[in-house]
Amino acid sequence: MAVDTATETLSVALFDGHRVAAELSWPAHMRHTVELAPAVEDLLRRAGVKPAEVRAVGVAQGPGSYTALRIGMAFALGFAVPRSLPVIGVPTFEILARAQPLAEKEIVTVLHAGRGRIAWCAFKATPGKWKADGEPRVSGWEELAASAPRRARICGEIDRAGKAALARRRDLKIAPPHRNMRRAGLLAEIAAEHLRNPETLPMLLRPIYLDAVRKAEKV
Repeated sequence: MAVDTATETLSVALFDGHRVAAELSWPAHMRHTVELAPAVEDLLRRAGVKPAEVRAVGVAQGPGSYTALRIGMAFALGFAVPRSLPVIGVPTFEILARAQPLAEKEIVTVLHAGRGRIAWCAFKATPGKWKADGEPRVSGWEELAASAPRRARICGEIDRAGKAALARRRDLKIAPPHRNMRRAGLLAEIAAEHLRNPETLPMLLRPIYLDAVRKAEKV
């Protein structure tokens, strides 16, 4: 099972090791606390899966909203710990990167950071996967438009202001809408890969807050 509450988008999914068996994604409008548990219950019911049949929980660990991340992680731990299940944290930018074709050489993943700001991280294509190229940054759209790698694909939470700023760079490409939505199904795939790889376990579940990204930029 996978849970992503990192930003306004709330997404939950079930992955059986071969396919995404069920998935729900929607704008929570700051109602994560109220909507998350009923959504998971509904997802399990619709998929015909009992809570006792869940074998692990993947959760988005940020960057993201302080409150929203705490809700998702608290739920994941609350579900997993009584059942002695492993909990796998996956950085939010990696979930967005997973949706992008590796035919692209470079991408930039974007999240809303509030007050007209965005958090973003560049990735480069390596054999079989995307790899972060540098640390996440927080800025405005204009700075991203000026700093993005040449001919990069921009993906994630891109609003109208972002499209207008990015349009000034004719070499940049904006990912299509179906590749911009952060999906818990992708989070579940990544978490399952970590679970199968003993070198990545045990994992320390540590949230990555947007405030921490801002402070790292100032150091």
